[in-house]
Amino acid sequence: MSNLYVGVVVLVGLVATALFLAFIFSSSGKPKEVFEAVDGTKFSSKTDLNEYEFLYERLKVLYDEKSSSNQNNKNANLGLNKTFIKQIKADGFANLNLLISNKDQFKKLVKLFDISEI
Repeated sequence: MSNLYVGVVVLVGLVATALFLAFIFSSSGKPKEVFEAVDGTKFSSKTDLNEYEFLYERLKVLYDEKSSSNQNNKNANLGLNKTFIKQIKADGFANLNLLISNKDQFKKLVKLFDISEI
């Protein structure tokens, strides 16, 4: 009876190990769908990709290196002034007074990040 008990335990252990290994290898072998944005950024869901591309299109004008009058018109359409954009991109806000004095510009920037229009 003791040998039968040991045999059953070993058999159950081998079956459980085999099932566990089969589960590990079957789930890791499935390729996960990856969504790629226009700039190469990868996302695991279509929703995240859509949000990113919406914001990318809306805000890319802030980082275009062209200094044409067309660029200035686009920045004006965003409602942000050139000094604020320069502070965001390069200079930063060195003191609290400068940060607070730009609160209205920050509010406009936050509105640009609103994705409810998607």
